[in-house]
Amino acid sequence: MTVLLALAGFYAAMMILRYGRRGVLALAPSLVSSRSTTGGPLPTEAQRAAAEVLLPLGFQRLGSRVEDGPLRGLVLRSEAFAEADGVVFADVFEMAPRPGDVARVQFLSTFRDGAAALTANHARTTRSGRRGEVAGLPGTALDQVLQVHRRAVARLAAAHGPALPARDLPGRDAAAHAWYRGLGGQELRSRFAVYLGNTVVAVALLAYCLASLVRSRPAS
Repeated sequence: MTVLLALAGFYAAMMILRYGRRGVLALAPSLVSSRSTTGGPLPTEAQRAAAEVLLPLGFQRLGSRVEDGPLRGLVLRSEAFAEADGVVFADVFEMAPRPGDVARVQFLSTFRDGAAALTANHARTTRSGRRGEVAGLPGTALDQVLQVHRRAVARLAAAHGPALPARDLPGRDAAAHAWYRGLGGQELRSRFAVYLGNTVVAVALLAYCLASLVRSRPAS
């Protein structure tokens, strides 16, 4: 019995290590950090193809970004672009939705009160409410995705005031923090809720195993 309890406890500990780092983000998505660096070539062909579309649309490249959570529960790498003299950031991720396509791209605009609009050229769970709007448009050309995004920004501006300027990497990092305190946090909670549930079960199992092992020790 002792061996079985020890094995079950070891399994529970491994489950906590595996799922806990994402379970934490379901509880506190604002723990996601955003780090940016300037310079360097675009890493992938899909990103270079996306840049060839974005530059004529009035965007300029800012640099590279990494968003990550505690213990690397979330790692998102992208190249950041900003609309010249505008209010729209563009994140260009490493991979394309399908082979031969431009990279996954999302347009992001934030507001002074924390509201945000995010529109992507790949699948996203659609959300709309007082904290902003999220839309995914798989298979849609980037210029059309941008038009949809601008309409969303205009709708939100009526309730939240003008969107914040999209100028530089510090501004993009600030937009990331606002995103994860608002709609982005809701997304992470929905996405990682199962990891939190698995972690809670694993913690309960480990506690039971440890308590049972202590009780099974012979009295001295």
